Amino acid sequence: MQQEPIDYSRKWYVLFAVSLALSLETLDTGIVNLALPTLGRTFGSDFAAVQWVVLAFVLTQTTLMLIMGRLGDMFGKKPIFVAGFVVTGVGATLCALAPGIGWLIAFRVVQAAGVAMALALSLGIVAEAFPPTERGMALGLVSSIVAVGNILGPLLGGLILGLFSWRWVFLVTTPLCIVGLPIALRFLPHVRPLRDKPPRFDYLGAGAFLVLLLCFLLATTYGRSLGYGNPRILLLFSGS
Repeated sequence: MQQEPIDYSRKWYVLFAVSLALSLETLDTGIVNLALPTLGRTFGSDFAAVQWVVLAFVLTQTTLMLIMGRLGDMFGKKPIFVAGFVVTGVGATLCALAPGIGWLIAFRVVQAAGVAMALALSLGIVAEAFPPTERGMALGLVSSIVAVGNILGPLLGGLILGLFSWRWVFLVTTPLCIVGLPIALRFLPHVRPLRDKPPRFDYLGAGAFLVLLLCFLLATTYGRSLGYGNPRILLLFSGS
């Protein structure tokens, strides 16, 4: 199978698409954290339930990053990255339409899966899109974009909550997906891995990784409130 030659003239379009993908996570984190009290009042839920709007997103994204990276190695980064925009946009829209806190948490899992698809492959895509002499500069720009997103997230979240409904907290990322999807389809290079044998996916390893990382994250999340000597926390640490 022949690889599609990389056209370095597309590099800035690629960087723009990757920047939009990175913004899906950095903006979301700052915005949604500010919205938790509003969500609690809206749904009549206590903080223990509302915090899962954030925890479900973080846990899903973290546990899927390695798997999405492996799928990108197997089938090429472009299709997984492009699918990330689609899944994130659908998940964000569903979050905005959620009728209850349980539905919102479930839809956040969908949104986080899409973000993991895009984030896991972003740096690799930038490295492929730029010539070797410019990769350091390109990756530095990516780091700057992440920092700007972390700053703008809380500011944008406060503005949205002050002027609009909480539903716009989630819808704000949908336009990023709508803009990023056609750019990614048009300009991202599709570098297919060349292999003599069909690619293999380690299902057992992926499953074990999901379980151990989920146990560890839950233990560190609840260990502070329950105490690290709590039997349930010790059981989670043992599982990890």
